[in-house]
Amino acid sequence: MTVKEPRAGDEERIGDPIRGTAVEREELPADVRAELWLERFPWASAIGVGMGAFLVGYVGLFAVVFVAPLALPDGNLPVRVGFLFYNAHNVVVTGLSTALPDAITPTTNYLPLAEIPLLYRLYPAVVVSAASALFTAVRFPERKHLGTALATGAGVGTGYVLLALVGTFAFSLQVSNVLYQPSRVGTLLYVLGYGLMCGVGGSLCGQAVVDWSDGRTVTGR
Repeated sequence: MTVKEPRAGDEERIGDPIRGTAVEREELPADVRAELWLERFPWASAIGVGMGAFLVGYVGLFAVVFVAPLALPDGNLPVRVGFLFYNAHNVVVTGLSTALPDAITPTTNYLPLAEIPLLYRLYPAVVVSAASALFTAVRFPERKHLGTALATGAGVGTGYVLLALVGTFAFSLQVSNVLYQPSRVGTLLYVLGYGLMCGVGGSLCGQAVVDWSDGRTVTGR
């Protein structure tokens, strides 16, 4: 009886669909491909990139406000810059009266203080997209596929919103009897939306840049 030895590349091609060729992936059943995606995709790294993008976004905005002062109210600049960062994601900062719990909830939005509010709204999208594009270009230089972009967007978006939710507790400001914090419901909705959409879009841009770079290398330009 003759036993057929497995070829060296068979296990790699089936066990690692992220780095396999398109033909080999298509030969697998859809449910198997999906399961392998869940097992093989570097979720921890993508989530870490999302958290890093949120942190870099805040630090970058703080540097901008520090160098070119915005007319923010006096006192506790790091927290007020945090409020501005959440406002840039369309998240309002709400106040809760500690003396009168049933009082009308005041809100704070610093975007109208900026000369060009649209630039502040676009800023988070640029940061997340750039982080996602860099992650894709580094981790998947040979893997151009919509599935890569979707998985990257899910991972980056999850990490981004997780740190943003933590920030709703860290960025707190007590003024008289009112405690101001970013809205957690708004954070979950808007920040997650930013992370997912910009994560997917950034990943697709990263794939396009890699394709363009490969094309220039092949043509020798």
